Amino acid sequence: MPSKPKMTQDERCAYSARMRGELESVMDRAYGAMVTDEGFWAAVMRTAANLTHPDRDDRSPVNCIAIAAQCPHATRVLSSGDWRKAGRFPAKGSTSIRIWTPIRRRTDEAPAAAETGPREAPADTAEGEGRKVSGYKAGPVFDISQTDGDAYEPPAPAPLAAEAVRDILLAQYRDWYHEDPEQAGGFDFTQEDPDAAVRILLYGHAWRRLPETDAALPGQHAAEVASAAHVAALILGVAPGPAVMPPLAGIITQDKKPPVHESAVRAIEAGRLVARAVTAATERRRELVAAG
Repeated sequence: MPSKPKMTQDERCAYSARMRGELESVMDRAYGAMVTDEGFWAAVMRTAANLTHPDRDDRSPVNCIAIAAQCPHATRVLSSGDWRKAGRFPAKGSTSIRIWTPIRRRTDEAPAAAETGPREAPADTAEGEGRKVSGYKAGPVFDISQTDGDAYEPPAPAPLAAEAVRDILLAQYRDWYHEDPEQAGGFDFTQEDPDAAVRILLYGHAWRRLPETDAALPGQHAAEVASAAHVAALILGVAPGPAVMPPLAGIITQDKKPPVHESAVRAIEAGRLVARAVTAATERRRELVAAG
């Protein structure tokens, strides 16, 4: 079977520009849905939690938005090359998901005009040694549901009991904020349903992680806090509270990205930070127990 002819440099630039334009259209539609459809806002938060993995860099918040818009039930997203390393490959007829991927060049190499100036800069991966990121392009990836091949079990952390998460969150709250949430709330967390106690504590931690000054509109800060707590709960395997859509419909600014972009980034990053603090504390405890 004859091999497919290689594209010329001009053809590659044109193809890259077309793919980038299509991805920008996806982002525009996604941003519109994020302020009008609470279900889609929740899908973005769920995607961010699903794509937070212990063995690889997380997809950036911007790419979580892009993935949620194209494959809202994605759980494991890799390039075709990485899937092949895992013994799997894109299924026949599957359509790739497009995300923002960095273009790396030697410091003395000039970028092509069609590859500069993307509107998104997710920085899923850092620049390599001797190279720098000169821009972003629309790169193809596939969710595990779009692949065939060998059986695949992604690395996963040991499950955490809700009681253990509750105790860690309580200790962190007292150590970091020098407050006792039980005294402030007037109740005993150990007498609450463990999942409910964790949800309350995650909300309190997310509130501390997200400055109110970053949210300009009434209700926006509370929505971002609830969504961050939702993301953290999903990462930790705890039944979450609601992911609340911020009240940003119809808001127009001079920025290239709409306000809901930064709102989603804050919620996702705060949720991931809260969850990582818990998993890190759990790992330290396990190491201490193993050491005797």
